[in-house]
Amino acid sequence: MSESDKKADNATKEVDEHPLNSPVEKKRDDDQDSLGSTSVIDLSTSNQDDEAINKGLDELSVKDLDIVKNDESTEAWKENLAEPTNNNHPLESVDSVEDPWAQQEDISLLDDHDNTPTPPPRPDSNVAQLESVDMQEVLDADTTHVKGFYNTEDSNEIVDLEVNGQLPDWLVCEHFTVGPGTYDIKYMRKMEIDGELQNVSKYFTFGHWFDGLPLVNRFDIHGQRNSISYRNRLTCHRLIGKIRDNHGYSPRHPAGLFKTSTNQTVLTKFIGGSGGGNKGGKADAEPCGARILANIPGLEGRLFCQNFANHVQELDPFDMKPTRLLTWNEINPAFKGYSSCPNGIHDRTTGEYVNFTMDVGYQSTRYNFFSISDGNPRGAVIGSISAPTSYVNSFAMTRSYIILVLFPFSANGMKYSWNESILDSFTFNSSQPTLFHVISRETGKQVARFRSPACFAFHHVNAFEDDSDNIYIDMICYPDDTIARQLTTESLRNPASMRPQRLGASEVRRYVLHTVTQTGSRQSGRTNNGNSGLFGAFKRSSAGSDNGLSHADYHELLQPSIELPQINPIYKMHNYTYLYGLGFSASSSIADGKIWDSIIKVNVNTRSVTGTWYEHGCYPSEAVFVPRPSTGPEDEVAEDDGVLLSIVMDSARATSFLLVLDAASLSVLAKAYLGTLVPLSFARGSYRLYTT
Repeated sequence: MSESDKKADNATKEVDEHPLNSPVEKKRDDDQDSLGSTSVIDLSTSNQDDEAINKGLDELSVKDLDIVKNDESTEAWKENLAEPTNNNHPLESVDSVEDPWAQQEDISLLDDHDNTPTPPPRPDSNVAQLESVDMQEVLDADTTHVKGFYNTEDSNEIVDLEVNGQLPDWLVCEHFTVGPGTYDIKYMRKMEIDGELQNVSKYFTFGHWFDGLPLVNRFDIHGQRNSISYRNRLTCHRLIGKIRDNHGYSPRHPAGLFKTSTNQTVLTKFIGGSGGGNKGGKADAEPCGARILANIPGLEGRLFCQNFANHVQELDPFDMKPTRLLTWNEINPAFKGYSSCPNGIHDRTTGEYVNFTMDVGYQSTRYNFFSISDGNPRGAVIGSISAPTSYVNSFAMTRSYIILVLFPFSANGMKYSWNESILDSFTFNSSQPTLFHVISRETGKQVARFRSPACFAFHHVNAFEDDSDNIYIDMICYPDDTIARQLTTESLRNPASMRPQRLGASEVRRYVLHTVTQTGSRQSGRTNNGNSGLFGAFKRSSAGSDNGLSHADYHELLQPSIELPQINPIYKMHNYTYLYGLGFSASSSIADGKIWDSIIKVNVNTRSVTGTWYEHGCYPSEAVFVPRPSTGPEDEVAEDDGVLLSIVMDSARATSFLLVLDAASLSVLAKAYLGTLVPLSFARGSYRLYTT
C-alpha cells in the first residue's frame, strides 16, 4: 500500500468511544468503511471551519452524517425509500403513508437504515427471532431487566397481532401508552489521534429513566373479534437531529430534564439551546413523555402528551404524529408559570380537568390551580397559594377540596430557573415536615394546612372525604428522595452500580386530615399565603400545633413496595377497596439491583395482597385498569370488574407483549406478542372505551 493510500485509510478510521460498544458494532462500522470513502463533518469545530461545515450540510442530510457517502448505494437507497406503500390498514389515516413530512422523519431517525451505525447494542442475546411464540425457540439465559433501557425503533406500519387467549366481548377500546424510546444518540466529530485527524463516533446519552425521548404506543382492541392491532411512533424525530447536530441537548426552560448532563456550554442558555422553548416551537422538538391522555376536556383533539414543564403536545390519534405544541399560559394567560404538573385530575362528575402551574419566584412559588372543560374551554383559575418551590408530580382532589402535598424536596427559585435538571435543583431536607395545603374548590381559598413527618412520593392513589368533613389521602410514600436518584440510566443498565444497592422500598400510606373546616377556623389569621423564605412555611410548621398547623395522621395500608398505582377510575374521589400496581416477586424483593417484576392487587380495607401476576424474566410497565361498562340499570358492576392492560417486556425472548388480566382474579385472559421490544416505562397511559 502506498503512503497516500495509508493516509487515506487513516482518515476514514472510526474510533468508537462509547463504553457499551461491542465487536458487533465495530464489525458494522468496518463494513461501512468498505463501501466507500466516509464524508463526515465535525459539528464542534472552530469558527474558521464554519464555511466548510455549512457547505457540507447543504450536501448531506442528518442521516448522511452517520452513513458512508457512495453515489451508487445512495441512489439505490433513495429509490427504495421512494417506493410507495399501498397496504393501508383500515384504521390508518388516508394520507399517513404518502405524507412527505412522515417520510422526512423516517430518514432522519437515528441509525434506522441498514448502512448506518447502530445505537449502543443491548446486552448480547441468543434469542431466536420467531414469528410465532408456539414455534421451537431458544431462550436467552439473561432474564434481567437491563434490556428494557436501550433504544428502540418505530414503524409506520399497523401490525395485526396474534392473540393468545380470549378477550372479553365488551372490551372494544383504544389503549395508549408513552415511555422512553431513545436514550442514546450517535454523533460524529474529528479528533487528533497519534498526530492525525480521525473520525470519532460518540454518544449523547440521556441520564435518567424519565429523560428518554418518548415512544408512543397505540393498541386497537376488539373483544368481539378477539383482535388487537398495534403501531408505535417516536415523537421527537426533529429533536434527535438537533441533538446529533449539537452533540447534546439543552432545553430552554426549567424542568426540561430530570437528571442528564447536557454536554452543552453555558452559552446555549443565551442563544436558544438545542430544544424547544417554553412557548411555541415545533411540535416534535419538545419531549413530552410523562403522561398520555386520550382527551383533555376543553381542548380540541383526541390525543395529548404532557411533560414535567407546562407543555401539552397534541398528536394525531391514528399515526401519533405530533401536530401541535401548547403551553397552559397560551390557553389562558391567567395560567401563569413555566412549570406544571403532568398528572392533572379529571372530575367525571363535573367534567372538569383540574391542574396547576408553578409561577416560580426567588423565595417562593405561586401555585395557580385552574380548571377547563368542554363548557369552558378557555378555563378559569380556581385559586392560588404561595409556598416553597417543591417537586410535585401529582396532587389530590375530592368533591370539595384540592389538596397540594409539598414534600421537603425543595429548591430556591434562582437555582431552579438556572438548572436544566430537576435533581440538580432540589434538595431533600429530612428535618422539615411534609405540608398539606387544603383549597376549597368552591371559593378558591386555602381553608386549612396540616403537617406530617418528612417523606417523598411520586404518585397519589386516591383521595375522598366523609360526612364528618374528614379527608383521606392515599399515597405511595418513600422515606426520602433516594428512589428518584436510583432510577438513572447507568444504574438501570448496570444494576451492580446502583447505590444503595437495593431499590428504595415504598409503603402505601393513608393520611387523615380531620375536620377540615373546623381546623381552618382555628387557623384563621395564620393560614395567609405569604412566605418568609425558601423554607419559611416549613420552619413555621416545625414548632408544633400551637403555630396554627394541625397534624396529619397516617397509617400504613400496605408494607410491600408498590408503584404506579391504579384503581377503578369510577371510584376516583370516592371510598374504594381495591388498589393495583407494580410490585416485587418474592425473589426480587430481597435481591440487589432489581426492579418491579409483578402486578399485584391489594384490598386496602383488609390491608392484604389478594392477587399477583408474575412470570419469570418478565417486567411489566403500568397496568391500566379498564372497567367493564354497565349494560343497564339492573347491571351492577363490581369495583374489580374489568381488565388490566400492561406492556410486558419478556427478557428471555427479547421482545414485549400486551398482557390482558382479569382485574378480579389477576388471571391471564390474553397475550399478544408485539414482535419488538418496547422499553420499560414509568409514565402513565390511558384508554378510550367504546360502548354499544
